[in-house]
Amino acid sequence: MLGLRWWTLLVLVAWAMPALAQSPAELIAQADALFEEVWFTQYTLSDAPELQAKLETAINLYESVLAQDAENTHVLNMLSRCYYTLADIFLPEKDKSKFHEKGQEYGERSMKLQSDPELVAKWTSSDPFLAAVRGLTDVEALFWTYSNWARKVELGGAVGLLAAAIRGDDTKLRALMERCLELDRGYISGGPLRALAGYWAEHPFSKDPEKVRVLLEEAIATYPDYLENRLFYVEYYLIRAERWAEAREELQKVIDAPIGVDALENGYAKIRALDLLGQVEGK
Repeated sequence: MLGLRWWTLLVLVAWAMPALAQSPAELIAQADALFEEVWFTQYTLSDAPELQAKLETAINLYESVLAQDAENTHVLNMLSRCYYTLADIFLPEKDKSKFHEKGQEYGERSMKLQSDPELVAKWTSSDPFLAAVRGLTDVEALFWTYSNWARKVELGGAVGLLAAAIRGDDTKLRALMERCLELDRGYISGGPLRALAGYWAEHPFSKDPEKVRVLLEEAIATYPDYLENRLFYVEYYLIRAERWAEAREELQKVIDAPIGVDALENGYAKIRALDLLGQVEGK
């Protein structure tokens, strides 16, 4: 098995080396294929290093494209998504924030390229940013910008959440995800529903458990095979409401569910569910 892993790594290195001699279209096709392979492969602790190596190779290929085509919004969106996936699933806690920040930067670059230049010139101000968000139709740019940004804030703990609200980041984040809901509430199997539920669960001044419940129950009902919907329901609603029996029941459903097509995320959700179940047993 070790020999196979080394061989896989060598192949990935060989794949990435001639990148400069290839066209952007060729590089994108290779990066897209690698990302899809990672996304549709079940996450396990034993396979994580190999999956991470493939994901990092995809990132390198996408970044090689930017050297030739700096305004490719598909590539910028995929880099935002890749950095989110890398940080969220594969990296240790101490390294996550800086990679989420990088993912946020790529997402915002894509958003700016698709926005009115007059609004981009005033991007850091709230009103121009909100106006740009209202005019965007690229759900991928909006969603992955939000996902990286919100997770970076969340990793800062109570202080980070408070600081973000004081800066007005909470208004910008809410606008991003509400626009995603308008455009495609089913993106990534209810991703905007999950994300906005997380927003209302974590906001330092405006927590709203009822909104959390409604959003996540819609996500579960509409996309029951995407296991993070049920996991978020446990984390953001049932546990905080101290509904321990229901939490245990929902976690067991995650653990027992088929792996489905979203194998990377579902495999990771199962591992998290096992950990959470150990924490709520006996309560």
